[in-house]
Amino acid sequence: MLQVKKWRRLLPALLALTCLLSGCEAAGGSRTAKPRAVDYTVVEPGKLPEELLQAIEERKDSEIRMTYMDGEDLYLIRGYGKQETGGYSISVVECAEDDEKILFDTRLLGPQSREDLSEDPSYPYLAVKIEAREKEVVIK
Repeated sequence: MLQVKKWRRLLPALLALTCLLSGCEAAGGSRTAKPRAVDYTVVEPGKLPEELLQAIEERKDSEIRMTYMDGEDLYLIRGYGKQETGGYSISVVECAEDDEKILFDTRLLGPQSREDLSEDPSYPYLAVKIEAREKEVVIK
């Protein structure tokens, strides 16, 4: 009889622990969905809105992480500041969204060969355009 009483006291604690370890959620809780890819277009500097180009120019010496809304378009901009030489490029690692935010991640790629190097400094940045959304934007 003593063993049954011990189990009756332990059972609620074990159930609660199992629920916590398995990731159960309380009623009304929500989980963020796995990020989904977002269609984007890389925009050449000559095709950016003038106001955006001016903002990039003003900030080009330092790293840039900014957004710009123009009608139904949302621009995501990632700049890497002043580099001592030219020949750099930027690749998009991720452009995705979940239920709450837009995720934008890029990587700066160095010059591929000596021919790509210039003695003049460069200010690499990348601007992509997506359909406007009312979500928080996270630029890595």
